[in-house]
Amino acid sequence: MTLAPSLRPLATALAAALALAATPARAQAGEEDPKQFVAFSEDFEAVCVEREGVMIQIYNKHPSRPLRVWLERWHMGAFTGDRSKSDLKPGAEPEKLGCSRTLTGKQEWRVVRAQFIDAQ
Repeated sequence: MTLAPSLRPLATALAAALALAATPARAQAGEEDPKQFVAFSEDFEAVCVEREGVMIQIYNKHPSRPLRVWLERWHMGAFTGDRSKSDLKPGAEPEKLGCSRTLTGKQEWRVVRAQFIDAQ
């Protein structure tokens, strides 16, 4: 179907409005994704080194905004059912989560969700 020349600008505007409406609100507002500022680090703590592991820590990489992060703990590749929540201030020392290895095997933490606390 061909549009009359007088209706083409209206059709173009309508298509642009529909595309904008389909864009997530965060992208429209230009907000940052909080998950991209969640970082893990490692430290050689004696209790962990004895188990041939390292201390796993979490911290906030954002220069000015505090984060709330929800984590799941996994042990030997299986979800343990353990969940935790941490509030991380920018520039603060990393928060210790636990050793990368327990007496029975490898453990890790995965980010489930993150949000800026000042954006509630």
